Amino acid sequence: MKIRIVEYGDIVEIILDGNVLQENVSYMKTRIIDLINDGKRKVILNMEGTEYISSLCLAVLIDAKTRLTALQGDLKIAVVNRLVRNLMEITNLVRKIEIFDTIDEAKTSFGAVKSKL
Repeated sequence: MKIRIVEYGDIVEIILDGNVLQENVSYMKTRIIDLINDGKRKVILNMEGTEYISSLCLAVLIDAKTRLTALQGDLKIAVVNRLVRNLMEITNLVRKIEIFDTIDEAKTSFGAVKSKL
C-alpha cells in the first residue's frame, strides 16, 4: 500500500493505493495522525485504488474520525468499491463516517466558501 497526499486549500485528500492489510495499518494510522497534528482538519480518504481493507483499518478510521470531530474537523471517505462498502455497512461505519461516490462530492460536503464576485 502506498499513500499520497493532495491538498485543496484547507482540505486534505489521502489517496490509498493498494489494499490496507494488517501489516500496513499502522503506517496508514501514523500518516493520518501526522496530518491531524499538522493542523489538518478536513480530511478525505480516497479509496479508489483499494480493493480490500482489514478489520483493523476500520478501528483506525473511527479513531481518526473521533480525533477530528474533537477538533471541529471531519473525516470523509470517497470512491469505495462494493466489497469495502459492504464491510462498512455491516459494521455500521456508514453511520459514523460519510461515504461519497466522488472526491468532488466529498470536497463539496465540507461546505466550501464560495468566492465573492
